[in-house]
Amino acid sequence: KIMSQYTIPPLRVVGMEGLFGISVGLILLLGLNMCDVESTPAAIYQLENSGPLFLAVVGSICSIAIFNYAGVTVTQQASAVARSTIDVTRTILIWAVELAVGWNTFNALQLLGFLVVASGTMIYNRMLVIPALEPPSEAKALAISLRERSTGPPSAPAAPRRGQRGVSAGVGGVPDRDRSHAGACE
Repeated sequence: KIMSQYTIPPLRVVGMEGLFGISVGLILLLGLNMCDVESTPAAIYQLENSGPLFLAVVGSICSIAIFNYAGVTVTQQASAVARSTIDVTRTILIWAVELAVGWNTFNALQLLGFLVVASGTMIYNRMLVIPALEPPSEAKALAISLRERSTGPPSAPAAPRRGQRGVSAGVGGVPDRDRSHAGACE
């Protein structure tokens, strides 16, 4: 819902995420270097002297950028539910590439974990409906009632009561008689 309230281009959002991530990463890296947990010069040396490692890092950076751009675009155009589904497939895709390249060995427990995560996401997003997990009819009726109470019923607007003037919906859903109070929101 937040992404639908603002019109920020997806690339700007990804850039803002990247700047925030770099800032936090540099602060952490500085602290870890001072505590001798990490050695940035050693990491740079390894990158300079290993072509496959360098390509893996560049590929990782590119794939994260593409997935973040796609994720923000999907969230903006569709929903966060769709993005969560994409995030699950991303994890499985990365694991499959690691297996194909030989960076990881097959583990049946990991496969089972991915299946549990993927099926849980599909059940939560109601892409996979299991009747035994469905709420009872009373819970469904209560959920519909609560939804209508918060957003109003999905029917046509009610006719004006006696003694009440009718209000026509103006531009952007703001009633015509309230146009003076609309402000600069449009």
